[in-house]
Amino acid sequence: MSGLQNSEKRSSFLRGLGIRDAIGVSVAGMGPTLAMNLNPQEPSQHVGRMIPLIFLLSAFLVLMVAWCFARLSRIYPNAGSAFGFVSAVMGPGSGIVAGWAMLGAYLSFGMVGISGFGLFRSDLAAKFHPAHHPSIFYFTIVGAVLVGVLAITAARLAAVALIMLEGLAVAVMVVLSGAVIWQVFHGHGPQVDPPLVDLFIPTSGIAPSSIALALSFGFLSFAGFEEVATMAEEVKRPTFTIPRVLLGTVIGGGLVYTLVTTAQVLGFGTSREGMAQFSASHSLLGDLGGIYFGGWCGDLLDILATFSALGCGLASVMGASRVLFAMMRELAPKSRLARLSEAGSSPVLASMSVIGAVFAGYAMMRLVFHGGGSDPFFWASTLGVLALLVAYFLVAISAGISTWQESKRTQRWLMLIPAIAAMAIGYTVWVNIYPVQKGASGIIPRIVLGWCLVPVIWMVIRARSRK
Repeated sequence: MSGLQNSEKRSSFLRGLGIRDAIGVSVAGMGPTLAMNLNPQEPSQHVGRMIPLIFLLSAFLVLMVAWCFARLSRIYPNAGSAFGFVSAVMGPGSGIVAGWAMLGAYLSFGMVGISGFGLFRSDLAAKFHPAHHPSIFYFTIVGAVLVGVLAITAARLAAVALIMLEGLAVAVMVVLSGAVIWQVFHGHGPQVDPPLVDLFIPTSGIAPSSIALALSFGFLSFAGFEEVATMAEEVKRPTFTIPRVLLGTVIGGGLVYTLVTTAQVLGFGTSREGMAQFSASHSLLGDLGGIYFGGWCGDLLDILATFSALGCGLASVMGASRVLFAMMRELAPKSRLARLSEAGSSPVLASMSVIGAVFAGYAMMRLVFHGGGSDPFFWASTLGVLALLVAYFLVAISAGISTWQESKRTQRWLMLIPAIAAMAIGYTVWVNIYPVQKGASGIIPRIVLGWCLVPVIWMVIRARSRK
């Protein structure tokens, strides 16, 4: 794969992005405010009040994955991210599977972003105009248009938008969490003596499989941090910037998530009634702000969550377009999808194709599979995280091979990092597919498997046609 390794020489991307822009893409890809509004509820079904423990464990495991991405980004910087990393280490066949899985994940996260925008915007409209307001579907169309317009602009402008959208939201979320914890420990919460330690110590009734199921939503909340790796041909000094942004985003995200989920659980209360209210919430931060500081605070946080969803959708579309561009550049160089804009700032046709696919996927969930309300959000979330775990697994294996080949004997202990990452990813995938669950939870893993088999079938057919 000499083409991949020499991609920097052949690429005409303009290297105009700095470290702040890269941080914006990475943080927006995670969508922290969106994640903290809608992701902690599901793990509570498996581990009860130990949500902060789940996010702390997730941060540790995702940091192992981030190390793998950081190592390979330093050696093989390219717009294809997992596609280029795995191709360079394990060969083009494995690289195509990794790239295709990552492309599917980013398309799904794009659906998560626009559907999240539609959900929160619709809720706000219902609050301010209860009698007459457009539907969720209408607001989702608006979100898709906004994401599409931003995605085909210069990458620097989009990155600045991401920083502005998510930075303010994260700052408000952290301040709110600190204020809620202060209120709880000064006797203004639902419990006189809040059991802080119990949020981090597993009870005997919690099985390892339950923790692993909950961890999949922890992975989901961090998913997207690696999208900055797709900007390696647009960022200044990528071998310096990208690895540091990857690791720093996960460490910072882990601290924020642990703080916020602690505030959420303590704020709602660890009693059966409190956790039932926690699980039933459609906007944890909005409800928490409303409970402790009034309706205006809840409305503000819902507004910020709307912007966070938009930023998440934008970062995912940007990541998907870069992966698609990089794959087509290697597999079909003459394709129009392998072309940049005249200014060399973005792959415009690839971006347009991605946003079209994202909206088509969302529309199919709504119109064909009759998903109502938040169904498309959670369906797309599960599709995305399972597909991304496949790419993560191949990246971890590639990082392990690279470490073994290039490290001195005294540094072979570093193999433990990708080994831990691969085992954690493998186990998380396994408990999500076996035993087979009912309803959409049982069908979605099959869809992801079918998606990942597409490039395998294509390569087999292609190999036979050459004989």
